[in-house]
Amino acid sequence: WEIAYDHLPEVFTKRAPMDDWIKWRDYRFNDEIKLWGLHIDFYMEDGAQYWEPVDFERNGQWPFRFYNESDRPWPQDYHCALDIDSCVPKAVVSYERMRDPEYGVGELKKVADALRGKHGMTVLDDANLECVWHDTWLNTLAPYNDNRDRNGLPRTAYNFTMEQMYKIEDKLVEYEAKYSSGKWVNMTQAQDLVWNFQKYLIEVREELAEMEANPPPTMAPNANYSFELVEWYNSKGKGNRYDKGKVQNMGIWDLVKHFYGEGGE
Repeated sequence: WEIAYDHLPEVFTKRAPMDDWIKWRDYRFNDEIKLWGLHIDFYMEDGAQYWEPVDFERNGQWPFRFYNESDRPWPQDYHCALDIDSCVPKAVVSYERMRDPEYGVGELKKVADALRGKHGMTVLDDANLECVWHDTWLNTLAPYNDNRDRNGLPRTAYNFTMEQMYKIEDKLVEYEAKYSSGKWVNMTQAQDLVWNFQKYLIEVREELAEMEANPPPTMAPNANYSFELVEWYNSKGKGNRYDKGKVQNMGIWDLVKHFYGEGGE
């Protein structure tokens, strides 16, 4: 985050070079899909800590790992246990619905309802919320900065492989089923999640149908590709934050050295 903070003025101003996007996508895809689900579970399960306590990056990368179902019950994040009353979300707000003329006002009202009655907060009444949302929508300048339309390739140029799209579909199906059953059935936040999962599934399946009808070209075989991705990833930003030499100088070595094997020597 330190490097990202230094480049804050550039946020949402341009897209990554295509070569970097493809490498990042292929290196991080499986972990990012897993993290997407774990991040939802973290809040819905009131701070379910899915990372090992000594994993300072919370990335689950070697030598650490994410907890799995066999590790249940997972510990509760100490911020959720000690610093606030609960990490369970007050509402589930969808960015896509917030931008949609049909649902946008309703999503904004969720935010307003969550803030009403809080100390130091002044919230407009519902009638004025509707006016503000529509006025903002109608007068928003184009191109939209949050879509990075000002520089580089269009958003539609950045795609996933067919195999990756199938994995996205599988994860959405998994989470739609999870939050449609058991203790989640009568929870408004869970059902709002399910509504969004279902909408995402429609979009993913439409895109998959197009890919199946017109299969995209596949990458030429490269036995060294995985190794090249690791080298590329470790060359970005501050490099491999889990590198043994770096961790030895972080003041936590005695806590983590056993993860590196041979007593950490």
